[in-house]
Amino acid sequence: MEFELIFSERAEEEAKAAIYYYDHINQDLGSRFFAELLDTYKKLAITPEYYSFISSTRKNKLRDVKLQTFPYVVIFEIQENTVYIISVMNTSRKPFFS
Repeated sequence: MEFELIFSERAEEEAKAAIYYYDHINQDLGSRFFAELLDTYKKLAITPEYYSFISSTRKNKLRDVKLQTFPYVVIFEIQENTVYIISVMNTSRKPFFS
């Protein structure tokens, strides 16, 4: 069973900003970031339970998955058959999720 992915406006804007940033450094770099992000989304659609919770509190239902090459994590929550992508966070520039 594949999960439906729903993206917050924040996550979409953060992803676009990252692609724009890497494109200005090198167009190939922006394309590589986008490809890795899409690959991460595909993994989340298939096995979102594989990834760990951000903290161990019972109230916290947020999980994250790190991109392999870039300093980003995708923060998400699973509700029934849906994965809600909350943020595409740069771990170098924003050390704390707000």
